[in-house]
Amino acid sequence: MDDMSKRLQIDYINVSKVQFGCKTELKDGVLSINKTELLEMAKSELFGSFDIKIAAPGDDCRILAIHDCMQPRCKAEAPETSYPGIWGKLAPMGDGRTVALKGVVISDIYYAKCNIKYYLDMGGECAKYSNFSRHYHICIDATPNEGVSDLSYAKALKNASLTINVFLAKLAIPLKPDKTEIFERKPVDPAKKLPKVAYLVTHMASHDTWNFLYYGQSALNFLPFVVQPTEILDGAMIWRYWEPNYFLQNEVYIKELMKRHGKDLEFVGVVFSNNVMKIDDKDTHGMIAANIAKETLGADCVMINKSGMGHCQLDSTLMFNWCEKLGMPAVLNFSAVSNDEPGDMLVVADPKVDAIINSGRNWTLHHPRVSTLIGEKANVPCLLNLDPWGPFDHETNFCYQGIWSQLGDNYVSTDVDIPRKEA
Repeated sequence: MDDMSKRLQIDYINVSKVQFGCKTELKDGVLSINKTELLEMAKSELFGSFDIKIAAPGDDCRILAIHDCMQPRCKAEAPETSYPGIWGKLAPMGDGRTVALKGVVISDIYYAKCNIKYYLDMGGECAKYSNFSRHYHICIDATPNEGVSDLSYAKALKNASLTINVFLAKLAIPLKPDKTEIFERKPVDPAKKLPKVAYLVTHMASHDTWNFLYYGQSALNFLPFVVQPTEILDGAMIWRYWEPNYFLQNEVYIKELMKRHGKDLEFVGVVFSNNVMKIDDKDTHGMIAANIAKETLGADCVMINKSGMGHCQLDSTLMFNWCEKLGMPAVLNFSAVSNDEPGDMLVVADPKVDAIINSGRNWTLHHPRVSTLIGEKANVPCLLNLDPWGPFDHETNFCYQGIWSQLGDNYVSTDVDIPRKEA
């Protein structure tokens, strides 16, 4: 493999407490924020109301319509280029030094119309079913102004969230990191004869507000394309109100493949594909992605993943079959497709697709009454006809934030290095 790799260094600063204060600062693990300052810098005329709230691990608190969670991060040498094309100035990502706050997330309360919205318990018995209950949440609680379209509101909300995200991350630039991760794909000695593995991923991009952006460009009508894996870890791609971007910032398969590169495999690169609606288009995208993996990246075998619902199961299945036709053995990840019986939530069942990882499952949880509700007026379709304050019973599937991600994260194994706090 040619030395085309970028070297990304992520320095983490642990945050043990978040509180409101007179001055925004990060000292001895305590993040203090001046609420007035943050509201002023992130305000928008597109918001009808705008508030910032803090939810702490162990709080007797339920967060409604929590549609995105992101780790505060920025580029250390040029913070103004963070999340380029989406928020910051255009610049290539995936190289150099990035700083990140660990133990706190910026969480967006989403008021636009959407048939899937999530909620989260910060304390009590149900908290353990989400990795996000381990984190402090700085909640961006902004409603759309009268007459503002869903797309304009979504853009304004994400801009406000990223403005606060980068502002807080900049506090970590001069600090000594608690942990450092290095991601780099160095050339592999051919004498090792390691299997060359490509990573193929289909992401949901079905309309303006369920979309992913690559350097600010909408993925609608994108054809499959090659990306540097470190770009994804470094903010080049953002989901627009689909899954929490925390799972992109910490993409579990990219991290695993990067760590194993040069040891028991050669990670040759990533191909992204866009979820499309028509069966012929899905088949075409699958063929193009598989062909890129074989002819451009030189892959021997392929790991396939997706972030999307049943439609993306079909995209992945067709992609799997094309990889196998081109001589590349494939494995694919489907999240939470088996509960009590094998494959009881599989949308497709092709006997040729014979290597599936089932990551995560769903549960029916009993949610007690809480004393604090953030996003009380947000419409959460899965909680219609229920009292969101509790008590109620509900299944976690596409409802409970952080029980699993489409990409393979699971509450049992994600963020286990962040200790849980009891109320």
